[in-house]
Amino acid sequence: MINSFRKKRKKMADDNKTLKYLRYAIGEIVLVVVGILIALQINNWNEDRKIYQKELIIVGELYEELQQNLIITIHHKNKIKLRNEEVLYLLNISSDSLNLLTDAQLAERIFKSGHIGTFSPLNQKLNSVLSLENFEFSHSKVLLNDLQNYTISIHNIITRNNDALGAFRNSLVPFLSKRISIKNIMHYANPDLINKSENFSNDRSVIKSIGFENLYADLFASGSSNATYLNENIELISNLLGHIEEKYPSIISNLNND
Repeated sequence: MINSFRKKRKKMADDNKTLKYLRYAIGEIVLVVVGILIALQINNWNEDRKIYQKELIIVGELYEELQQNLIITIHHKNKIKLRNEEVLYLLNISSDSLNLLTDAQLAERIFKSGHIGTFSPLNQKLNSVLSLENFEFSHSKVLLNDLQNYTISIHNIITRNNDALGAFRNSLVPFLSKRISIKNIMHYANPDLINKSENFSNDRSVIKSIGFENLYADLFASGSSNATYLNENIELISNLLGHIEEKYPSIISNLNND
């Protein structure tokens, strides 16, 4: 009987040790799993932080490029505006007003009406962002799409500006060169470099001709269309800058502190 009780106590003691061991082992496993999960979470957080820091650099560079493009585009718009004003002036000028102009004044008006500058906005950062595969802005769902629309706007302006340059070379210059002295126009624009032409040309009759009228009407329509695209482009840039300032305020703060 005594031996029987001893065996039962020993069995219970052994069972208790096993239970404690199991609890300890399970606790160890839980701690290891929790440690692994925490390590993974920290690693993911560090990776996300690195990605976001890279994103901030990209957005910051893009913001500075957009600021410069705003200046470039406004400057180009002002040049287009001045040219359109000269085109419109010659298109609408009356015979009396035309006769009151000196040769130098008329040559200056014609020169300014044909002046077309190139449009070359900065696009290195913009193209770099759009070329990144599967890239998204973590703080904005619409910024990438707005940048794509901005790229299309730039393309439209460059295309129209190239069309205007083509019209200048292929239409305006050939028309004027057959009827007036191009040398005289260049002389009044650069009197220290180019002498006045000895050939006679009745510039005023050319200005009042139907050919000149039709040509300048087309130039004004083209210039007005270009101005519209430039206004839209400026609005796009302003909206992009405002959106970045709203979604990435730390960038603006850093730029202001530099």
